[in-house]
Formats: sequence, structure tokens, C-alpha cells
Amino acid sequence: MSFAQLHKAVAYLLAGLGLFAISLGPYLPWTSEGLLAVAFVASWFVEGPRVRDRRWVRGWTIGLVALLVVQVLRGFAGAAILTLALEFAAALQLSRLFNRRTAKEHQQIAALALLHLIAATVLSTDLAYAFAFLGFVIAAPWMLSLGHLREEIEAHQAGPEDQREEAIAKVLASPRLVGPRFLAATAALAVPLFLMTGVLFVVFPRVGLGFLSFGRGSGQPVSGFGADVELGEFGVIRTDTTVILRVTPPDLADEPPELAAIRMRGTSFDHYDGRRWTRTRELAESVGRVGTHYAVPVRMPNPRRDARWEVVLDPLDEPVIFLPPDTVGVQVPPRLSGGVEVGRDVTYSPGVDLRYADADGLGLRYTAYTAPDAHAEDDLDDEDRALYLQMPDRHARVAALAREWTAGAADDRDRVRALSARLRDSGEFTYSLEMPRVEDDEEPLDVFLFDARRGHCEYYATALVVMARSLGIPARNVTGFLGGRFNGYGRYYALSQGDAHSWAEVYVGGRWWVVDPTPEARDAIVPDDGWLSALRQLVDAARTRWTEDIVSFDLRSQIGLFRALRRWFDREAEDEPERRGQASEGVATSGAPGWVYGLVGLLLVVGLLLLVRALRRRRAPLDPTAAGAMRLYARLDRALAALGWPRPASQSPGERLAALAEAGFEPLSVVREVTDRYVAARFGGEALDPTEAARLERAVRDLSRRRPT
Repeated sequence: MSFAQLHKAVAYLLAGLGLFAISLGPYLPWTSEGLLAVAFVASWFVEGPRVRDRRWVRGWTIGLVALLVVQVLRGFAGAAILTLALEFAAALQLSRLFNRRTAKEHQQIAALALLHLIAATVLSTDLAYAFAFLGFVIAAPWMLSLGHLREEIEAHQAGPEDQREEAIAKVLASPRLVGPRFLAATAALAVPLFLMTGVLFVVFPRVGLGFLSFGRGSGQPVSGFGADVELGEFGVIRTDTTVILRVTPPDLADEPPELAAIRMRGTSFDHYDGRRWTRTRELAESVGRVGTHYAVPVRMPNPRRDARWEVVLDPLDEPVIFLPPDTVGVQVPPRLSGGVEVGRDVTYSPGVDLRYADADGLGLRYTAYTAPDAHAEDDLDDEDRALYLQMPDRHARVAALAREWTAGAADDRDRVRALSARLRDSGEFTYSLEMPRVEDDEEPLDVFLFDARRGHCEYYATALVVMARSLGIPARNVTGFLGGRFNGYGRYYALSQGDAHSWAEVYVGGRWWVVDPTPEARDAIVPDDGWLSALRQLVDAARTRWTEDIVSFDLRSQIGLFRALRRWFDREAEDEPERRGQASEGVATSGAPGWVYGLVGLLLVVGLLLLVRALRRRRAPLDPTAAGAMRLYARLDRALAALGWPRPASQSPGERLAALAEAGFEPLSVVREVTDRYVAARFGGEALDPTEAARLERAVRDLSRRRPT
């Protein structure tokens, strides 16, 4: 591969990473992303005489000015400013790709790619950003090295413009300028760069939310947790594998089962109008808390006695706190505001619906505490009882069917059991993702119970609640999640969009009782894509760690890390005398002192830096032609220095030639000829004729005999 082709490929790699990074956030519409992708690919094929045409350059300048005017007008018309800015920033990069001629344009491509990557740090918290960043760290040293080398090549060439461009093109077409060793040594620079970045990330002070959290858009929508839910919404998402919750139950076994039936309660609904469930009481009260512990709703949790459920929740449209059964309280970490910890405002609505305020777009990690003695609510008063007995009109057939199914039942508990068993276990009803066809003049429950006899969880839960209410038993519809696939990489159970579920809660015997009338056939519909499922688990575990350890890294995390390090060193110091005593008695110790680990780590870093330095200094063997040209130019350097014209280390041979010409140095012809031969042999691979080499050596020798000026 020639130098020009390699430089082009690296430039496109860097530009592509920058454009990919700014497209990760939710701010660029898919139409803009599509146009950017097409233009990016098309620019690869545009080069040569066309990009040197002044009309081409002028056309792009006019086009960018026109685009800027259009974006400003769109902004006044109400378009999102951030979207307009990102589109224009991407257009700037495309203009450079369509006009790459010299090292200058390639440097601008690298600078714009860096700005795109920086912008993406506050626009996206997706794991894909980590891959874009890693790729940038590797490609940036390549781009800088190749760009500097190209700038030197262009600076060495002199003469008329057309001859100069031809000479530069000839040198850039050489495949011997850089090789695999050069790329490997340059890529090794990514290691100290990455280490330095990691150190700066850890020690740089944080003052607010997670460092990379500010650009996170609104949470993803999930059916069933808003102000209302229409009958028939959950079925269409049963096969959606997007992970929403990651739950670590108490006493997780070393080898837990792959699938579990973890129930996480989200929202309850009390009013049914025949087609839609709603909440009639939206009044939310702040939950009492002590520190970071919140009562739900009766007592504060007891971390020493109650079972702990660790939960990692993705950001949703509704900031719901999902709870396992028998929850007595939760622990929610505070947020940071101006470097000060501020307890989150957790609100409680009737029906045991918990929400968290001050959503920062990062979701929520919290701990739920459960205990067998948990009670969801006290006795129902008359107002609440009337609320949970509300019945829609035109459901007389459903009420009659409920009386028929519960004939002979001794009490309310037996009546509920009879209703649930008839729906779930009788075989008369089938679980199906296909929604029954309901005409405008029909009731969905009538169609489900008397005609279709098939449906998904919402139909079964709604049927049981309405039938229980028709018998005078308070009941409510509840939505949440039921399921879970074990993720061995992160050691948690992942609950996805497809695990969204509806069930019923009935008030019997002075407490609310969970009843799930959906047939077990629902559990058979579990998406499994074989090796793709394992890949999804790996990606989700990595994304979870990325969110927790990188995106959410803030002042609290920073202080916690430093405290943990200090405790570790203190513990090592306290254990050192004991280890010495054990060693003197011939007892095997469990490990080396802490300072040994630190010293070994320091030596590894120093060794790595020395290796990188050695690789940078190492060069591929020069062929005799290039070596001879370099020796000749070195003699010229010494001769000119003796004459009072030393060359600064930062000055290229071409720049030195121009400086001597401007100063009126004589004889300039010898310097020009030796410089041209050096550049042609060193960078262009042109052979230096032995006869010509001998002649130039004599000329340099004669030059060295002149008196200093």
C-alpha cells in the first residue's frame, strides 16, 4: 500500500469514528444519518484534479454558507438547535473529505473528528461510544504521524506549482515510506495514552452528575406504566429482548437456573371504562426516609434482617421504581448537586406506586428490602373500597359468568381461586399474542370470555379483576415484569421488554393478595436466538458496567474509590507484621506486601513506556541508495554549520533551502542539488547514481573549504 493510500484510509477511519460518535445520541434523525452515510462513502471516490479545481472549492464554500443560513432559518422555525448544530458539524467534515488535497486538509479532518468525539461525550452514554473512543485512541497516533510525515514531504519540494505537485505525488505513491513496523510502533502509543486518560478520568474532580450523563435523552417507552393502559398493549412486545431491569435476588446460587419467574411490581390501576385502565388518584406524597433508606409504606427497612434485592433500572419515560413482592423499603443513592449529596425525592401514590424525582437520564440503581411480614396497606376505608369495586357498564354477562364459576365457594378467597383456576388451568382459554378482533359496538371482555377464548395477560388480568369486583371483592389491575434470564457475565437476572406483564391484586382477609390468572403457556414464549442470545448477554453486561463505572462516575464514586484504596493500603500495613511473623515461623502467607504489588505495577508501566520508546526509535533498514543520500546530506549539514549556517532541529531541508535562498547564500546551486537528491532518494526511492554521488561529494567538500561568512 502506498503512503497516500494508507494516509487516506487512516483519515477516513478517524473521520468515520467521529461521525459515528455524534450519531449515537438521539439527536440526529435517521434521514440525516442516511444522507451522511451516503456522502461519506461517495467522498472516498472524489480526488485528483477535481479537488484542485478552484470552482470545486468555491462551490463547497458557497454550499456551506447556504447550509448555515438554512440551519439558522430552521432554528427560528422551531427546529432543535442541537440537531441543527450536529448536522452542520457533520457537513463540515464532509466538506473536508470532499476537498482533501494536502496535509493541511488532512489535519483539519483529524481536528474535526476530535471535536466530534468530544461532543459525543455529552450526547451519548451508549456502550458503543467506548468502542469509538478506543478506535480513536489507536488511530489518532497514526493520523498525527502520517500527517507530520506528509507535511515534511510537501515542505521538501520546491519549484513551480505543477512540477512540485508532480514530485509530491511521486513521493506519496511510494510504498516504502511506512510499513507494518511503523504502524505497530505507532499503535503502541495508544497504550500510554489510554493509561494517561484513565488516570485523568479517575483523579479529575467531579462536581455534579455522572461525567458523561448530560446529553442522555429521555428514557425508552415501555407499555403499561404511564397514566393509563389500553387493553391489548403487552402482547405485541412479548418477543422484544430489550433489557429493562437487571435484578440480583438475595442468596444467589453459584449456578442459578437460566430462567426464573421474578415478579417486579410497577404500577396499579383502579378504574376500568370497558377498554382502558386508568389511575383516578394521582396524588403523590414524599416517602419518609432516614438517610438513603425509604419506607414502603409501613416501616423502614432493616438491612441486617431483611432480604436484599439489587436492581439496576434503565431510564424509562416513567420514573417507576419496580418492587419485588413483600417489599418493606428501598435504599436509593443520593444524587450530586454542585458537589453536595442531595437525597432523592421518592414519592408514593395510592396503590403502592413508587416514583423517583430528579431523573438524570441514567436510570436508577437501588436496593429493595423484602420481609415475610410486609403489609402493602392498612384496612380499606369506604372510599377506597368503592374505588376498587367500580364496574363499567354493559358487563352483566361477565358478572353472571363470575357467579356461575364461583357457585358453591365458601368465602372470598375460594371465589378468587375458582376464578383464577378457570381462566388459567381449565384449558378452556388459550394464551396467544394475537389480539381478539373487537368491533366498535362490542366489549373486549365479552369477546375474550365468550367468543375468542384466547388472549394475553391483560385480558386475563382484566377478566379476573372485573369478575372479582362483580362479586363484591375489591381488586385492581397491576403491571410490572415477570420473568428473567440469568446473565452469567454480570451475575444478575435480566428482565426485558418482553417480560412486561399484567396480573391482579385482590383484597381478601385484610391484605392485598397477588393473583396471576394467565396460563403457563406464556412462559413457553421466550425468545432465544442461540449464540446471539449469549452475545446479547455479554453486550448487556458490558453496557451495565460501562453505565455504572464510567457514565455514572461522579464525585461520590471518586471519593469511594480513594477511600477503598486507602482501606486496602491500611489493611496491608496492618497485616504486614502478622505475615512477617508467619514467614519467620515457616507458615505460608497468602500474598506479597502491598508495596510489592505497587512496585511491580510501576515497573510494568515503566517497561511498557520504554518498549514504546524503543519501537518508536526503531526503523526499517534503509536501502543503500537512501543511506548514501542521508550520509551526503549529513556532510552538507556539517559543511553549512561550519560556514555559520546551522540547521535548527525544527527546520526541514526544504525550509532551510528557502531560507538560504532568501539570504542570498552562494553557492546555492550545490545546496539545492544535494537537497533535491536527498529528498528524491529518501522519500521517493530514486536511485542515486554512484558517479553523481561522487561528484556531489566533491562539491560538498569544496563547499566545506570555504571561509565562514
